[in-house]
Amino acid sequence: MPSKFIGVRTVAGRVRVLAALALVALAMLFTATGVAVGHAREGLRTLGDREGPMVLATGDMYLALSDMDAQVTNVLLTGDEEGWLCDPEASDCERGAQRYVYDIRREDAQRAGLQAVRLAKGDPVRLQAVQAVLDGLHAYDQNVQAAMEAARSDQAMAVLPPEAIERYRAATALMTGNLLPKAYNLTLDGAADVDSAYEDEHSAVLAGRFRVLGAGLALLAALAGLQVYLARRFRRMLSLPLAVAVAGARVLTVAGASLLATEADRLRAAKSAGFDPVLDLTRVRAIGTGMDTDRGRRLIDPGAAARYDQMYLEKAQAILYVKGATSMDAYDGALGQRKTGSGRDGAALLPRYRGWQDHDRGVRELVEGGSRVAAVRAHLDPRWTALPHPSFRAHDQKLDGLVSHHEFLRIRAVKKGDQALDPWMWLPAAGALAIAALIVAGVWPRLSEYR
Repeated sequence: MPSKFIGVRTVAGRVRVLAALALVALAMLFTATGVAVGHAREGLRTLGDREGPMVLATGDMYLALSDMDAQVTNVLLTGDEEGWLCDPEASDCERGAQRYVYDIRREDAQRAGLQAVRLAKGDPVRLQAVQAVLDGLHAYDQNVQAAMEAARSDQAMAVLPPEAIERYRAATALMTGNLLPKAYNLTLDGAADVDSAYEDEHSAVLAGRFRVLGAGLALLAALAGLQVYLARRFRRMLSLPLAVAVAGARVLTVAGASLLATEADRLRAAKSAGFDPVLDLTRVRAIGTGMDTDRGRRLIDPGAAARYDQMYLEKAQAILYVKGATSMDAYDGALGQRKTGSGRDGAALLPRYRGWQDHDRGVRELVEGGSRVAAVRAHLDPRWTALPHPSFRAHDQKLDGLVSHHEFLRIRAVKKGDQALDPWMWLPAAGALAIAALIVAGVWPRLSEYR
């Protein structure tokens, strides 16, 4: 009775059923393509417009805090406290360049904090961590200000009085033990969110590609069955509309599957060749800045020399690990024998990193020989004492260039992905409507014969 109801036992009924199967397969193809394209666009937006850039901004917070600390240390080394403390609105004041850099980087850190608040999405633990960093910045400013006041002297590169060293130690402890770790943890939390979103969208795009292929094959099979039945039953070799529909279905299936494979590759490129290296290299820059600052701390506060030397070694191991190196002498010895770095970026960085460490070894030797002022001069730029030594700057500038390169790769992958997806916001619907119209055009004349 049901078969009679749907008319499967009649020629017209069979034509209708075969056409309906083709239309269902077409709807599946349209749906699978649209859903997969949506996942691809969402993944690109995550890496290119929303969470990705915000996480990179919080990564800059770590670097900004390190830069602030470096400016403070260099001022206390060179004795330019007056340039730090003077009122910029006073006619007889010439504020030091380090103070301007400090203020700019402080604003950068605060802006990154706002980005971290947006990333937190109401998470009370993360919001509390952001607030702790911002509050800690205020406490750090106070310690720095007190250290500068206590260290005021007319003598360049003078040994600091005990009160200044005490406040500087407090600022150092706050920065290295509180602010920097919390800033890094905020970046890690945000990066974990991006990783999770990327994995979900990338997997969905790849799965969508197989769904598109499956739906496309089902559509081609349904159209082929309809074509064969019409040819046999009505003794017609070919239905032109159905032949065009088969060609269109093949093009839509192959183009959709190819697009999704390419978009999966672009998502992977934006993540693995863009987002991840930018985050990692920015952290390496911050660690390197911290290393250079630790050497300055050693010169400012010789009473805590062992602690600062250990901090320097730990950071060096974080940048380039040397197994079994428990002292900088052992580290430098192994570093001098290393021929290549890890990966393309590591190979590019190794010569400059080795040159910086060779120079730092000379600074250590001056310190150990009791030549503090000579060590201070050697640690800083020989022409502009407001700047770090050129060997460190060469390493840092190479890192900055690599960060810019990988940021370009991220932006390019996202842009190309978006451009490729733009036509597919309307193309699946237009293609599906065209194929549906061709299916109807192919069966309508045959069905009309039974009226």
